[in-house]
Amino acid sequence: MPRRPERRAPGVKPSSRLRIQKVLAAQGVGSRREIEAWIAAGRITVNGKLAAPGQPIGPKEEIKLDGRRLRLDWREDPTVVGRIYHRPAQEQIRERGEDATRSSLERLPKPPGGRWIALSALGFGEGGLEVFVNDGVLAAAIMKQADKLSSEFSIRVRGEFDETRIPDLLAAAAADTESRGKLELIECTGGEGANRWARAVAVGLRPRDLKRIFEHCGLEANRVLRTRFGPVLMDRALARGRSRQLSAGELSALREAVGIKEPARRIPRSPREEPGNKRRGPPTGSRTRVR
Repeated sequence: MPRRPERRAPGVKPSSRLRIQKVLAAQGVGSRREIEAWIAAGRITVNGKLAAPGQPIGPKEEIKLDGRRLRLDWREDPTVVGRIYHRPAQEQIRERGEDATRSSLERLPKPPGGRWIALSALGFGEGGLEVFVNDGVLAAAIMKQADKLSSEFSIRVRGEFDETRIPDLLAAAAADTESRGKLELIECTGGEGANRWARAVAVGLRPRDLKRIFEHCGLEANRVLRTRFGPVLMDRALARGRSRQLSAGELSALREAVGIKEPARRIPRSPREEPGNKRRGPPTGSRTRVR
């Protein structure tokens, strides 16, 4: 029987071995911090023995998390994907709501490898753009610099709001001591009756921070939606609870935004979207799974 070729780690010679945190994070098993915590708690084993921080591993090792084997992809060209998701404000990222509604992760199609990692996830009660990737290295780099990337928000303001209130809002943001972010721009975008709309560009601010700034000026921001995170913009036509795959250009822009210079990995063709984001047939290939 012909001998099967040895599987290789991404860009690494067959004889090379990589640190366990780097391998598992790169394949979306968890962030490096999570993996380090799992190792410290004794949840990860290598060949039946407790893993050690920084332990080198290769394709021949048997890696288990909580007693279940991790099947890792050691090929040179792992599939990296991402998704843009329009998250409803009252939806949890990971857990089902009290009314048994699905979580954000349950609404997304399964990635071709690893697991989805939310980049700078919004808090509960905050809706709008969420960005997910299955690349642990990219996710760790973005989350480390998330407070330095600008975001854009669409804000519904109740009451009288026009351009004359903008200097007060910018001053209130500069004087705000509850956050270290910066409000770079705010402008009126229309509306009529009791509700008006504004567009804000900020660095390091969350929807709750923007609501507080408006309250300082006697205005009620009763809806704040994130519409852009870094270089990724949410489509106007993307309905709540729906998602689409990130393009190769958008993934490259995310890498560039955090200084990751290595070339983008192969991006699979986006599957045809069905109502509720259901996939036709099995995922294209198997990467990291637990059994």
